[in-house]
Amino acid sequence: MRVLLIKPETVGIFAYTNLVEYEPLEMEYLYTVLKNLGHEPYIYDRRHELTPLKSKLKHFAPDVVCITGYITQEKLMIKLTHRIKRFDSRITVIIGGSHSELNYANFFDSSADYIYHLSGLDSFAKLMDFIDNTGTTALEDIPGICYKEGEGWKANRKVSETPKDLPQIDRTYFYNNKHRYRHLSFHPLALIKNSYSCKNSCTFCYCTNRNSGEYACREVEDLVNEIMTTDAPNIHITDDNFLTDTKYLKQFIELIRKKRISKKYLVYGRADFIAANKDIMRELKDIGLSLVMVGLEACSDNDLGSYNKDATLEHNEECVKILEELDIICSGLFIVHQDMTIRDFKELYNWIAQRAIIPTVSIYTPMQGAANFSKYRDSLLTTDPGKQDLFHCILKPKHMSVSRFYYEYYKLSLKLAWHRRKAPLYSCVNFGSFLFIIKVLLIKLRRVFIS
Repeated sequence: MRVLLIKPETVGIFAYTNLVEYEPLEMEYLYTVLKNLGHEPYIYDRRHELTPLKSKLKHFAPDVVCITGYITQEKLMIKLTHRIKRFDSRITVIIGGSHSELNYANFFDSSADYIYHLSGLDSFAKLMDFIDNTGTTALEDIPGICYKEGEGWKANRKVSETPKDLPQIDRTYFYNNKHRYRHLSFHPLALIKNSYSCKNSCTFCYCTNRNSGEYACREVEDLVNEIMTTDAPNIHITDDNFLTDTKYLKQFIELIRKKRISKKYLVYGRADFIAANKDIMRELKDIGLSLVMVGLEACSDNDLGSYNKDATLEHNEECVKILEELDIICSGLFIVHQDMTIRDFKELYNWIAQRAIIPTVSIYTPMQGAANFSKYRDSLLTTDPGKQDLFHCILKPKHMSVSRFYYEYYKLSLKLAWHRRKAPLYSCVNFGSFLFIIKVLLIKLRRVFIS
């Protein structure tokens, strides 16, 4: 079968910058599975490919279309299903991705034939065999899918999976387009999927609820072999928290040294782990660790406690100190919440500005699928999934108007950006970055008239 894999265009503020642009790893895995099954897949990345949907459907003539996306792309994904079915109702449409995994019922109003709600790909392969009439598993026995039954939808049971079962990825698409993928000055950049879910339970994060809430990780040898065979100087290991197990990390360090791999690594980690494991962080630096995205979140123990972080301000202080001493970039992730006063905003700025941190500040957002969503469900200012991008105020501020909250938030963000403007990580920000914004605006305008 011919299978079109659609990666929708970016929605929100990051649609206007190419400073952080990741390869479509989920589509490359689908591409790999489909090729292994003998199908003819094609990755249609609408972030970059300007061919209108109708033209792509006409010339590629797919039997199946798979659409993936994040929570902010929900409306766009649904719109795409309607347009595909209007073009040809015989095309089988499948929706998947992290958002549909946790919130599959949101897509019951779409024109999709199937909704996939698992992290792994075993059931996807079984579903493709069923569609192609070559499988031996009945539809009702395939875990992790929703399908129409009568006037409604039936959701098959979930199962927990392991990334150990992922196939060896075919990176043909990445190699043909790797000039596009970067994290600021780390360019080109490849992604590597190493785990499902997360061992921690921060209330604002829905990643911990993926894979039925069960953390699962690849073998160290498998991870290192993929790093070794990936033709890219920079590797982003996409685990929600890579710095979890000291034994695992020591094996990782040993194998990287043994195989004499020379690359730079970007990972997510927690402040409490870094604070307690300076020696391991030093060894990771020695093999190429260059940037850690750390959820520092706040500059007070009260706020950290409210997020169920199981970390303290003392951990944050020690973490930043260690990363600075080892010359590892501390990409600090912070949250501003709706109970903050103007003074709180000023104190957060002062705390960050006085330390060696490259900050990203988000607005506290109860995301559908996270533990805190039910607590705030009835008090949300909007239920628009497109506003759950961490840059919109969807809860009423306690001490100021919504407009003043936005003012304080953007003032904080701009002041911090200006304060760190000369950091080497931002060396890629130049006149070409602003030309890209104009290019994106022209692309969006083109799609208004030709879609």
